[in-house]
Amino acid sequence: MKAQLVKWIPLATCLLLSACASGPNTQVNYIKATERFEGTLPCSGCNGVDTDLVLQRDAITGAPGGFYLHEIKIDAPGGERVNTSWGNWHKNQNINDLKNQLYVLSPEVGETRVYLKLDNGDLQPLNEQGMPAIDEDGESVALQLLTPNLSTPTDADENN
Repeated sequence: MKAQLVKWIPLATCLLLSACASGPNTQVNYIKATERFEGTLPCSGCNGVDTDLVLQRDAITGAPGGFYLHEIKIDAPGGERVNTSWGNWHKNQNINDLKNQLYVLSPEVGETRVYLKLDNGDLQPLNEQGMPAIDEDGESVALQLLTPNLSTPTDADENN
């Protein structure tokens, strides 16, 4: 009898430990330390501006950090065709619609740029009057988010 009991003790111990090992599901909030956006924006003196924007965040807090912006003018006649800038950025509330976020880029050299974060994660550039930039067909344009969203669907709205 004792021999059979000795055989079952390791099995019972393993079952007990495995039952204790499973705990409650913990929620993980992913912070995008880097977000990348690309697209072609309108240009008054050329056929568009290929734009590549990288936004950096603090990996622990998610607070806005720096940015890197690279632009190439398509078929621009003479002059500078490539522009690269960097600096800091921050988020503001849109005074016209308080649920929308504005991303304000302050380059070390050059003018401040403002983008509206769309529901799908894309960034829509705003002109000096705060209106969405439009192409020659009158359609609004946006930089597409290239960074995948790692959050669960229920968390996605909170991480904007």
